[in-house]
Amino acid sequence: MYKNINDKLEFTDRFKRVEAGVRARLRPRDPREFTLIEPIPTNGKNPFADVFEQMPDAPYVIALAHAIVRSWLDMPCVIYPDEAVVGITRPTYPIMEHFSWGITFYDDKIDAEHGFESEEAIKTEKARIEALRERMTPLDMSHMHDAGIALLGEEKYKELTATEMYWAGGYQGHTLPNYVTLLTNGLDGMLEIIDKYAAINAKDKETADFYEANRILARGMIAHLEKYAAYAKELAETETDPTQKRYYEEISENCAFVAHNKPKTLYQAVQLAWILSLWDWVDCIGRVDRFFLPFYEYSKEHGDVISVEESITSFMFKIWEGGSHNSTLGGCDPETGKDSTNELSYLFLQVLRNIHDSHPRMVVRITEDTPRELTDLMVKIWSEGMCDPTVVSDKTVIPGLLGLGVTLEDARNYATLGCQEIEIPGKCNTGCEDGSFNLAKIFEIAMLGGKSTVNHDYQLGPVTKPFTECETFEEFFDGYVTQLKYFTEIHLYLCRKGQECRAANHAKLLKGLFTDGCLEKGIPHDAGGPIYGYGVIETAGLAATADSMMAIKKFIFDEKKLTKEQLVTMLKANFEGFERERQMLLNASPKFGNDNNEVDELAVRILDIYWTEIGKYETGRGGVYTGACSLLLGGITYGETMGALPDGCFAKEPLGNTMGPRPGFDKNGLTAMLNSVSKLPMEKGVGGTTLNVILTTKMLATPELRRSVSDTLRSFLANGGCMAQITTANKEDLIDAKCHPERHGDLTVRVGGYSIQFVQMDGVSQDEIISRYV
Repeated sequence: MYKNINDKLEFTDRFKRVEAGVRARLRPRDPREFTLIEPIPTNGKNPFADVFEQMPDAPYVIALAHAIVRSWLDMPCVIYPDEAVVGITRPTYPIMEHFSWGITFYDDKIDAEHGFESEEAIKTEKARIEALRERMTPLDMSHMHDAGIALLGEEKYKELTATEMYWAGGYQGHTLPNYVTLLTNGLDGMLEIIDKYAAINAKDKETADFYEANRILARGMIAHLEKYAAYAKELAETETDPTQKRYYEEISENCAFVAHNKPKTLYQAVQLAWILSLWDWVDCIGRVDRFFLPFYEYSKEHGDVISVEESITSFMFKIWEGGSHNSTLGGCDPETGKDSTNELSYLFLQVLRNIHDSHPRMVVRITEDTPRELTDLMVKIWSEGMCDPTVVSDKTVIPGLLGLGVTLEDARNYATLGCQEIEIPGKCNTGCEDGSFNLAKIFEIAMLGGKSTVNHDYQLGPVTKPFTECETFEEFFDGYVTQLKYFTEIHLYLCRKGQECRAANHAKLLKGLFTDGCLEKGIPHDAGGPIYGYGVIETAGLAATADSMMAIKKFIFDEKKLTKEQLVTMLKANFEGFERERQMLLNASPKFGNDNNEVDELAVRILDIYWTEIGKYETGRGGVYTGACSLLLGGITYGETMGALPDGCFAKEPLGNTMGPRPGFDKNGLTAMLNSVSKLPMEKGVGGTTLNVILTTKMLATPELRRSVSDTLRSFLANGGCMAQITTANKEDLIDAKCHPERHGDLTVRVGGYSIQFVQMDGVSQDEIISRYV
């Protein structure tokens, strides 16, 4: 029905008006990405401070739950003309909870714009918050830093931090709630589940408080829906336009029903799912074409208040405006393993196609039996200038998840989240991400025999032979591995301390209500409640490390065209005065991303050692670590910390933000680049290991070209590839957009896990995008 790529879905007149309203309100990418949209003013309200001030003796988790609820119920209801699904994001209060940390302070929101109109009012509110800050933050990042100092000593920890080798503690945020649990049980049913497990597990006050906090949240969500039902009813009573009056009545009935009942129709299901998404910061949704399917089929058979197309469009418009991070389509059936693509898979893509924006982000799982029509539609969407959807391989991901101890049925049910991380919906807390680590910084330290890259006289790592004293390549490589293992252990120790902060802060209290294991065990989300708690470490600098290793192997140890001392001198000078030698390093040494077995094997060897090593360590949540690579702008920021490298790159050049070559280093075409990446041990990096792929609209201009690209990507995903995220902009358009941004407002590119309008990026980031084009 929605498969024909030449027939674009046309919105109904009603939803064309809704779309126009959304576009008029739409905020730039960053406010939507962080769900700090501020659709309405705060008017000087600070519900979190109010609750904690009014409940000085309440257990932290109880006060937190009440504060979350009040932050929703204190805001007015807003229903936009013609819309069918209702609810808007919260205003940005000075204090709010967030799933990546816990209670977060937005001190910049205490100003006249946010309702604190006088200097005295601002001063008073800041003082009030400061008095509450310690109680509202059971653990802050000083917990991690203090642990680092205790482990290494203050001097060494300070030196290590100065190298900017890693990010520890990470984001530790995105996880997928179990939308199926909510849609199957309804909110009243969730209260029954809480009571059932509380009767079994609440043997002490702390556990009893945890269950009570979950009751508070469930009742708050019910009250939120009831408030919208009452408000819509009031609007209907005074509305003179008969059509809009009917819309208000339908909204009122729908909200009142799902406040207490399990949904039956698709319209009911999308309204209830949207409320959970709202309370979850419009984060990640999961396998929408699967969990909405029973309601879609019911509404098709029995009818509904609005059409199935309008229900899905309503949901998509909401997560578009709200900045949803990720939804997943396609993939195999958890029970049978057969491809489960259905009509909703196509419908979601057709709505996405019409929206044509950086949000909502979507990923399509590719199986060996994914219908050709689905991949044809995806490639057609790319040909029209969009960067979504990303594609991910069932054949690669599922075995990798099995290796982490995930059951076969759960592994088959994986979904994507955040900026292309992977987990099991409603059963996981996988860090996402626990930290990131720069393999190329370890290369620099190994060159110095374990000394700091900041203070070359300081022995930061174990003593190994510096590069200039190594007699063979393998001797140098062994030193690199020694340094890598040493700093990996320290990094993961610090990441675990970041996990302890989240657990103390009840960062994912709301998510835990809808995550299998938390209620069943009476254990909060970040404290190990979910069924799976493996960790994720984002991995930077692989290509730069492999290319640099290749260069020294070739020119120093094998061909002896340079001496070790000459190379060190060149690197210290950032190649000033050595352009001829730099060009040799840059162009005459094989580079990862060109299907050259020698350098590719080095990349495989390095990554396999690192991802095997992190897999030896346990998280604080239960489970071990797996690798990932979706670095957002991390490839730029890590690159800025680097000196010149033997691969021929100057100091401070970008490292690349996905598991591909350094920007612009893939000279042999798309297939060669994909072949290089598919050799990597992706089964050890199933935290979400994506790849930037440039497929310009010119490369997708004809059906024959689109079919060729589709076949190439399917082959990549069937033969070791994990993910591919697409940029379709033409290079000349990007260059023109830097000079004339007003001409290119909708020119979209892919960064390292998200899409963004090119003209909304800073100049450094724009240059990194352009440098990817050969």
